[in-house]
Amino acid sequence: MKALKRILPFIRPYTWVAFFMFITSVLPVIMELIVPRALRTVIDQGIIPGDMTIIWRGSAIMLTTALIGAVATLGQGYCRAQLSQGLAYDLRNKLFAHIQTFSFANLDQMQTGQLMTRLSSDVDMVRMFFSAGLSLLLRALFMISGSIVLMALIDWQLTLVMAVLLPLAGVVIATVMRLAQPLFVVVQQKLGALNTIVQENLAGVQVVKAFVRERYEIGRFQQYNDDYMAQNITVGRLMAVALPALTILTNLGIVAVIWFGGHDAINGRLSVGELIAFNNYLMIGMAPLMLLGNMLTMVSRADASAGRLWEVLDTEPAVKTAVSAHTSPTLRGEVVFNQVSFHYNGGKKALQDEPSGNGRSGGADVLDGVSFTAEPGQRVALLGATGSGKSSLVNLIPRFYDTNEGHISIDGTDVRDWEPEALRKHIGVVLQQSTLFSGTVRENIAYGRPDASLDEVIAAAKAAQAHDFISALPEGYDSWVEERGANFSGGQKQRIAIARALLVQPGILILDDSTSAVDMETEAKIKAALDDLMSHTTTFIVAQRINSVLNADKILVLDRGHITAQGTHQELLASSPIYQEIYHSQLGNGGGER
Repeated sequence: MKALKRILPFIRPYTWVAFFMFITSVLPVIMELIVPRALRTVIDQGIIPGDMTIIWRGSAIMLTTALIGAVATLGQGYCRAQLSQGLAYDLRNKLFAHIQTFSFANLDQMQTGQLMTRLSSDVDMVRMFFSAGLSLLLRALFMISGSIVLMALIDWQLTLVMAVLLPLAGVVIATVMRLAQPLFVVVQQKLGALNTIVQENLAGVQVVKAFVRERYEIGRFQQYNDDYMAQNITVGRLMAVALPALTILTNLGIVAVIWFGGHDAINGRLSVGELIAFNNYLMIGMAPLMLLGNMLTMVSRADASAGRLWEVLDTEPAVKTAVSAHTSPTLRGEVVFNQVSFHYNGGKKALQDEPSGNGRSGGADVLDGVSFTAEPGQRVALLGATGSGKSSLVNLIPRFYDTNEGHISIDGTDVRDWEPEALRKHIGVVLQQSTLFSGTVRENIAYGRPDASLDEVIAAAKAAQAHDFISALPEGYDSWVEERGANFSGGQKQRIAIARALLVQPGILILDDSTSAVDMETEAKIKAALDDLMSHTTTFIVAQRINSVLNADKILVLDRGHITAQGTHQELLASSPIYQEIYHSQLGNGGGER
């Protein structure tokens, strides 16, 4: 239970709740232990002699203990809910906050489904233990220890029966727990794999429909669902062994007490009331063992899930903040790459079970010895074939990844010395895939500046050529954006994403193929607006269409991770064979687009 023990510090904010849960767990046990002693008195001093006063007094005691136990149990339920739900709330917040510290390098190696399983199912398994399992464990410990003490007070010789039974029960419990815990880890891994399949299917449902692959997806889901079910059945078979074994031990104990205790009662060494009380204490002491099947399942599942939570919480962010991190209220926008090399760590996959994840292939450098300087206010274009390293290069500027070799400096300070949040506040980014969040159009545009006024939002939307179609919506800027922006076209999503980047008034603007889904006329209007608004902003433009970069101050031509040429359009047209090939293939010798 090492993983579960590490969860205990999360209980500190609920110390008083835990204390009252302890009291309300112990109090019903004490009341339950009083009943056999009262019953012994009623039998030996009331029923056998025929004294009704003793009978009435004993009955009143037993009724009072039952009422006190019921009230305590009610309080225990409240405390259990308060403690377990508070603990789960804090765990989810801690996990989610920690995931937000991960860089792209971390997230590339993790499956979304596995993270979602940890945030939901694994947290819930831990919650269930602290809701029911912990109180059952406390109750079991006090029932066993209390019954042994009271049995010893009645007859220490008969109590030796428990001294034999408990070690045997302990062996059964320890064996089952040792075998069950790793099996429950696999169960949660199978569940995570199943969630990954669902997440991938829902994210790619359009592709599934387009290629008529519904039956294949159903079969794939069924395969992982079968694996999950089979693993649960394996665990169920193991846990099924525990209950019969503990039941046999309990019945052996009862038979032994009746045999030896009955012999002592016949000989007059024990009274009838003492024998009945002793047998009741034996049942109280052995009853928790009968419940240990469910308790073992709960503990083993919770410990396995706690271990999976700590896998995430123990993962260090790949991008670390320097001790004396640099911050600045402004940014001039000078960017210098000095012999930068970079590769993805795709060979090392974390939190992945079963299906292949989203980890990128590692090994060879994606960028190799890249050097250039972007002066403040310059427009720098990146051109090259797919896979040449354009997106990887611009992802290093906001420090989504760290370089493997070389240095990148912004305004003369190495990006590793910048405080990541302070750096990214000065950088506007429009990624290849435009992501919109559930909410209003205005909230999506103002995502980087929630305090922006409506006039500022509209100005950014106009610059991105998004104002007209937004105004045509039924609710305008208050129109609702569905999940992943499903109610907007690709071009509309790109323009909203551009507006979002412009609104933060960045010192550096990164446009990663950000106009690929818009028509040529709209792209020209966006470019003209950017030229006017971003004249003092260092802009990096990743583009597939060469007419998007013709007016750039500097064009970097990339090929297999190397900068093969850099310069203006006219300079490259005269000196770079790769640039000439791209230019003529797209615009032709006559300069018109094919």
